[in-house]
Amino acid sequence: MAIERSLILLKPDCLDGNHAGEVIGRFEKADFEIRAAKLIAVTDELLNEHYAHIADRPFLDRKSTR
Repeated sequence: MAIERSLILLKPDCLDGNHAGEVIGRFEKADFEIRAAKLIAVTDELLNEHYAHIADRPFLDRKSTR
């Protein structure tokens, strides 16, 4: 059986609204195992790198990524 890994990103409005615990709890209730967690301040450089593959798409509004 292969182990799969997923990256879960919580957007700032989730943290601002104090919903992170609820969101993480939903994954745990669905039997996902949280193996690591990291809280970082996202920079424009990191956002550009993360969204580079879709930067030219019309649905990516740069204002909504922060």
